[in-house]
Amino acid sequence: MRWTASRLWVVPFAALAAAAAPSAALDINGFMPGAGRGALAFTATVEGYDEFWVGDTKVSDPGVGEVETNSLTAWFTWGLTDNFALVVNLPYVDTTSDGLGGFEDNGLQDLTALAKLRFASFGNGGTRHSLVGAAGVRTPASDYEGNLPVDLGDATTDALLRLVYQLESGSFYFSQQVGFDVRGDDAPDGIPLYTELGWSAGPATWTLFYAQLIADGGTDIGDPGFTFPSNGDEYQRVGAKVYGRFTEALGGTLGGFTTLDGRNSGDVTGFFGGLVVSF
Repeated sequence: MRWTASRLWVVPFAALAAAAAPSAALDINGFMPGAGRGALAFTATVEGYDEFWVGDTKVSDPGVGEVETNSLTAWFTWGLTDNFALVVNLPYVDTTSDGLGGFEDNGLQDLTALAKLRFASFGNGGTRHSLVGAAGVRTPASDYEGNLPVDLGDATTDALLRLVYQLESGSFYFSQQVGFDVRGDDAPDGIPLYTELGWSAGPATWTLFYAQLIADGGTDIGDPGFTFPSNGDEYQRVGAKVYGRFTEALGGTLGGFTTLDGRNSGDVTGFFGGLVVSF
């Protein structure tokens, strides 16, 4: 059987939802597992920062110091039909800082569940265009504190909407996500943008990605009466990853990312690796 990009279950760049960017989104591409097929992935991420943005100004603070976040994320997808699938994501996060504040926390962060529907697909020759919509919810999976300078997340329950355009041509693919997060409590709504550019060579798929989160308003750190969940957390990040197929059922992924710009978020650099079981 010839292995193409459309038959790879690509691990999403979802391990960003940690103390450095507690409102990070679950980003998706347009691949669908197919009816009765699925994948289970476990991804470990190590990330950290020693500078962060207060509003639009990058600073360092001895009270915060250097923040290191380690996370292990379980990700699952299952295709109910060729055009309809479920995606579930759950990270365990351990975050610490060496600053005077001595911030640290660990535990389950947020459970995210999405339903994906491919509602349009067309093309000819070796080219295929598709449109995929998704809707779901993100909610805390443990009773963690969400209003600290360094914590596991915002501790809000949010409704998530996604729309993805994907182009597949031979061994090449391009995917563009536009999303909208309806945030709970006093957290500002968010607009997550996510772009993937990938190509396959033998058993490997190489991917470049760009992730941006835009806040619809929100406070800045230090504003009168601000809370950390109410901050307008924003970032722009770029990275790369590679997925390699070991067997028909087992694969692995490695990658890294860095932050280009932000607002009320950490200047994070991170690396990740994981295993993917397809069935």
